[in-house]
Amino acid sequence: MTAPASIGAAFVASFALGLLAPAVAAQEPVARLTGILMSEGDGAPVDGAVVSVDGPDGVVVWETLSNASGAFSLPLPPPGSYRVRVSRIGYESWISGPVRIDSAQASGPLRLEVPVRPVPLPELMVTEQTDCLTTPDERRRAFALYESVLPILDSMATAETHDSLLVRLERPIRIWNRGRFRRARDTVTVMVSEALPNASPRHLETYGYGDIVGDSMTTFYAPDGAALASPGFLATHCLSTAEVGTGAEVAALAFEPRPGREVVDVKGVLWIDTVANEPRELAFNYTSLRPFLRRYLVPPLRDYHESPTARRTRVGTIGVEESRFGGQLRFERVAGDRWLIREWRMLRPRLASRTFSAPRTGTTVLPLAVPVEYSGEVLALFRRTDRSPQ
Repeated sequence: MTAPASIGAAFVASFALGLLAPAVAAQEPVARLTGILMSEGDGAPVDGAVVSVDGPDGVVVWETLSNASGAFSLPLPPPGSYRVRVSRIGYESWISGPVRIDSAQASGPLRLEVPVRPVPLPELMVTEQTDCLTTPDERRRAFALYESVLPILDSMATAETHDSLLVRLERPIRIWNRGRFRRARDTVTVMVSEALPNASPRHLETYGYGDIVGDSMTTFYAPDGAALASPGFLATHCLSTAEVGTGAEVAALAFEPRPGREVVDVKGVLWIDTVANEPRELAFNYTSLRPFLRRYLVPPLRDYHESPTARRTRVGTIGVEESRFGGQLRFERVAGDRWLIREWRMLRPRLASRTFSAPRTGTTVLPLAVPVEYSGEVLALFRRTDRSPQ
């Protein structure tokens, strides 16, 4: 990073409209907040600075890094009041006063003076004000990769359509057979308005990707286009790039929950076509499953195995292998300008158990999380105007 030893620096920012990477056909321009960081003394660029936009509640809405020229660019947040934070290794972070954003239209350059206060660092100690354990170069590459497909992800999140989708679903069912319920799989073809129903991005940010329905029914969500494009996704996840073969035309954008997330979350890889700047496939796994299952499913399991003749019911440690639970999504462009999840396969956890009973020790329940598969595929898209399949 290039930075002067003297105190004082200038921060020049302006609101602008632009495209993220090469334009994708039929995509609308995405409003941008762009700017440049430079030294007040000699005008040298300040590279590797973390530039973030904080919402009213102090949560990071968007975050990026300044490049070798001191320039940065990030999506313009929705109208509201925000603060701009600048952090650099070896310097105190600085945060602006309230900055009001009323629209995506440029209102003239915004100039903010940023004092620079060097912080003496102990020998061999290098720190950065972030909880993501990646280097500035790695984070810069990850942000650039993420923003290259953001217009498509954002279009999936904001598209208002009355089209219909013909979808084939495969799901588990229970069948009453010979005096007991038996598990089987059912295939059904239905007409729906959205391929993969999901919780809102705000719900996922706040409550996570696992939810409880009633007393003992659970549902698990997927990181779809709306979730990936939301400001809350960046606020709750760390981005990095995964290794891909030399000369490959695809890149891997890895993501994982930021440290301290206590809800069910997701980690995985989004595969991106770097020639067309388009998302292709996403593979993910659920995280923090054991606390969720213990909190919501163990009590009903204990109640179910309670016996009036046994002294007590003891539930052992839940066996959860998180690598077994998650899913795969395949993104695809349809009808020229519409993007959706064409196929999906999800393995959600269900709590099974083995029980051991004894008059003296009571009932011992050993719970085990087992995967249950849900999958689907969009067969056709019907436009409301002509009802013709795509």
